Amino acid sequence: MKRDETEPVWVEFSADTSGASDLTWGQEQVCLWMENSAPYTEHMNLDVLIGCEPETGTTLDDVREALRVVIERHESLRTRLNVEKDGTYRQFVCASGRVPVHVHHCAAREASAAVLEELRRLPFTVFEWPLRVAVVTVSGVVSGVALCLSHVATDGWGIEVVAGDIRELLAATPEERDALSARPPRPLLQPREHAAAQRRAGGRSEARGEAFWTAQLSRFPNDRFPLPLRTPESPRFPKITMLSRTAARALAEAAARHGTTANAVLTGALAVLISSISELEDATFRLFCANRTSAESRNSVGTFFQTVPVSVTVADLPFRDIAHAAWQASLRAYRVGERDPRRFDRLTESVASARGVDLDLECFLNIHGYGSQAYGETLRADEAADEPTAFRDDGGIEEWEPGKFYVDVWRVSGCFEATLSADTALFSRDRLTGFLTCLEEILLRAAAGDAPRPKDLVRDAAALAGLRRREDLVLVDGCWVDPAEVEALLTQALSPRSAQVFLGPGTTGRPCLTAYLVSGQPQRPLSPPEAHRLLLAALPGRRFVMAPHRYVVCVAGPDAPATEEEWRRYDVLAEGTGRESPTPHHPERTRT
Repeated sequence: MKRDETEPVWVEFSADTSGASDLTWGQEQVCLWMENSAPYTEHMNLDVLIGCEPETGTTLDDVREALRVVIERHESLRTRLNVEKDGTYRQFVCASGRVPVHVHHCAAREASAAVLEELRRLPFTVFEWPLRVAVVTVSGVVSGVALCLSHVATDGWGIEVVAGDIRELLAATPEERDALSARPPRPLLQPREHAAAQRRAGGRSEARGEAFWTAQLSRFPNDRFPLPLRTPESPRFPKITMLSRTAARALAEAAARHGTTANAVLTGALAVLISSISELEDATFRLFCANRTSAESRNSVGTFFQTVPVSVTVADLPFRDIAHAAWQASLRAYRVGERDPRRFDRLTESVASARGVDLDLECFLNIHGYGSQAYGETLRADEAADEPTAFRDDGGIEEWEPGKFYVDVWRVSGCFEATLSADTALFSRDRLTGFLTCLEEILLRAAAGDAPRPKDLVRDAAALAGLRRREDLVLVDGCWVDPAEVEALLTQALSPRSAQVFLGPGTTGRPCLTAYLVSGQPQRPLSPPEAHRLLLAALPGRRFVMAPHRYVVCVAGPDAPATEEEWRRYDVLAEGTGRESPTPHHPERTRT
């Protein structure tokens, strides 16, 4: 066979377990995300490259045997999905089958990276196994094993479990490999067991989770960045990574100074950054919770993570208070991290209806960590203290949800490593680099002072210079709102004969919106609940709108724009909020 040619081989497996089950809630969440992103789902693929040194003499048969053991050990890797008639999913674990492996006979070891990229760039289909494998050989010796997994099969932690298992098997003697093949060396939790355990959880647990979600979502805005749109760059969502030993040292020093953890300091610093960009007192984001709380879960391949809404008040508080609030909010989120995502979607709709907005849920914080790999590195004394901060362009994503602001933190000690992906329809690629630099500055100032305030932490930040909020926006209920856009929405969604929106103090003294309108169908005037329902349906895709807090449907109205006092002179057919409070939770009615 010539060099740089590809040879297909197979890994045949035969396990003792099989069967069908519901999906875990983490799998359900990934499937829902894929539905929303289809057909652009390749960015959710997970990949890892296992390097093999030439002196180990790893053969193709060694790799195939290791793959067989790992596939038989972890049910996720031999599972297929099926969509039921009602739109729900079921997973089917297969006892036997064979997985294709593409063997690339190459002239150079450097080919492994390109092979991995080839595996990663295509979305998975329901017709293939959730595991793609390629092996690169140089002069007949394996130099690399490239793995790509569907996010339905596992999360980032789980793919490292797969890679660790394969490395362990490749390094084992034949006798050790036989023992590892006969019995898993560590306790495991398979997805079918996990899904069954989740559905046995009681109603009180669901009530706690829903209470936390409701409280957090009540502070999420309609659009967190009050900026005009710009022409997006390509890719629209670049991925910029910062590597900083300076930030790692500052994190450790700030955690010691403020009496909390490095993760709490980091979350607090990101809250300060997000609050400064958005000009909102609350920083809101969805926090990734690993949900691997037992030894069995930490040893297993599966999709355990879920995202939980978190709100941290920044305002003008001392950083110590912000960091401790971030720690408390994160801890509460971790405690309710495993929840039915479809219930969460319904709860989100309920809160959005009560607040009259389409909630902006596109800000994410994902602090990674597999075993001690992400957190165990420490800075050695002989390493240069003045090593400069570096930035890396990691490509990007062309198709994603508008307004996305996504922070991945890979390491917090030794050398801080974080990736920011954000929508260039809002921010230039250069400004994303500036945001990461600003984060480093926040950490440095938090480490240097006992009670710095947010304005001190971001003073003179070049990344924030030139960010100009749209002048026509006003702050209502923690949301940036353009009253003119609300009035236009009212006209387009309700088709009234005339309509006008006024901003004024509500019964509590806080700003609220009141809509006066003359129904387009006098014989059947709109009721406030009906008007509110129609407006809610028209909200998606509009940035700075909010359904009015109160509707006043009049018999007639002024011919031209007028004052609120003039509208009040006309007879009223119906008036009211149209809004409903979030549906109260009744534990005894919870389906378990």
